[in-house]
Amino acid sequence: MSTLYILCGPSGCGKSTWAHNFISETERLGGRIAYVSRDEIRYSIVSEEEDYFSHEKEVFKHFVKAIVHYLPYDDVIADATHLNEFSRRKLTQAIDAYYDNYEIVMVVFDVDANTCIERNKNREGRANVPDTVIRNMCRDFRAPTLEDDDRIIEIKEVV
Repeated sequence: MSTLYILCGPSGCGKSTWAHNFISETERLGGRIAYVSRDEIRYSIVSEEEDYFSHEKEVFKHFVKAIVHYLPYDDVIADATHLNEFSRRKLTQAIDAYYDNYEIVMVVFDVDANTCIERNKNREGRANVPDTVIRNMCRDFRAPTLEDDDRIIEIKEVV
């Protein structure tokens, strides 16, 4: 059975950095893991002239499709903010329409807004998120619980 690692945290908290380090460690130990980034999909669809969320339905559809492609064969990291139970449930329900034989590890990033904002300063172009958006994400973040889904086998906290 494969494991879906759902990353949960605001922009700038270290999700993508953690994912790349986790992949390197997994591969070093002989394992395989697929990485699916909602931002990478978005940047491949949305042009510089378009609004960041202009193709959100299409981005989400491709995000789910990529996860479902890998999940029957490999563990998968789903890299997006997943700030609340609704967004996490929306993802798992969309995946379940195609494939539902997987476990879930929620990877929660407990990072304060000021740290996220400081890290965000190193980003360029569209990847740079306005400070007010990051503060709102931190304010609205709701960490997952084991009761959210009976397939959750672990909640990893990253600080």
